[in-house]
Amino acid sequence: MKDRLSQEAKQNILVLTISGVLIATLCFAFMNWDSIAEFIAKIWTAIAPFVWGFCIAFVLSPLRRLCEDRWLSGVTMSKRVKRTLSVAFSLVLFILIIMLFFYVLIPQLTSSFETLAASMDGYVSTLEKFLDRVNQSKEADEILMTLYDTVKNNITNWVSGPTALVTKVLSYSVTIVRGVFNFFVGMIIAVYMLMDQERWISQFKKLTYAVLSTERAEELFRVVNLTAKMLDNFIFGKALDSLIIGLATAVCCGLMKIPYTPLIAFIVGITNMIPVFGPFIGAIPCAFILLIISPAKALEFVIFVIILQQVDGNILGPYILGDSMGLPPLWVMAAIIIGGAVWGVLGMFLGVPLFSVIYVLVREFVVKRLRERRIRVS
Repeated sequence: MKDRLSQEAKQNILVLTISGVLIATLCFAFMNWDSIAEFIAKIWTAIAPFVWGFCIAFVLSPLRRLCEDRWLSGVTMSKRVKRTLSVAFSLVLFILIIMLFFYVLIPQLTSSFETLAASMDGYVSTLEKFLDRVNQSKEADEILMTLYDTVKNNITNWVSGPTALVTKVLSYSVTIVRGVFNFFVGMIIAVYMLMDQERWISQFKKLTYAVLSTERAEELFRVVNLTAKMLDNFIFGKALDSLIIGLATAVCCGLMKIPYTPLIAFIVGITNMIPVFGPFIGAIPCAFILLIISPAKALEFVIFVIILQQVDGNILGPYILGDSMGLPPLWVMAAIIIGGAVWGVLGMFLGVPLFSVIYVLVREFVVKRLRERRIRVS
């Protein structure tokens, strides 16, 4: 009895100690949040090239395996030479795709932006005439005047205030230059990762087995493999789906003679990477631009996007992705909403595969526990 009470007392002391440490840590974090955020920003700046390198290596790894294990499988040469040729081919193809993107699409987007900016005065005049024809109430007039004053003040502050245009341009320029530099350094890091991929994996396994028990290490490896599989299926499947949607938008909008077709197709294709809400997120700014130019064309575009979303959601998307995610529709929406609230656009994109991993792990845990307790639930 004394031993049992002593054991319970030890557990209570341990729980209280851990709770006290957690509360003290949280209080310290809230009181020094600015310093902690600055420290995290510095750490992120330091590891950004390695994050880029890991992402590029993750994307190129399937292509490297395809080239080495299939295309060069019957060629008589050393494994090191095969690996070098496979990595070089994957990297060159990756660079060519990026160059093709900038060579073909960027001039089209630039031309669309220039035409849109040059015609903006006429579009604003058309919108003003349209509003003048509408019989508005006094409350609507007050709302419009408030909105006008708000927009005017924001534009004034943007141009000549503390956050002036020059300051923003310089800030964005530094960010873009730093991002481009990190990207190219990341490509170099990705080459080293791809060349010695087995060694990096072996070192990670050795470290894991040295720190954790065998059972915990095997479970961690299973979770890592499951996460990699989910991300692989989702990223490549969604990229192919978005490419098809972008090309279909370009062709159909061209046939309907909708203005700024390259710009609209690019926006719809990129935002389609976000599940469920992506097509509508991309359609809103495009429809607004078309509404200023021609309400009829805007209506045509909205109807087209609704039809396209139905085709993509019910036919094209399931055909490409299949049931690789295994996530119910309600969980998909929760993943997008929560991911977007935490990590923004990147969270909306990565929320689905990450929630899929959590869903599979929780489902396996529940099934295992029910079997152990011999409980059958219909």
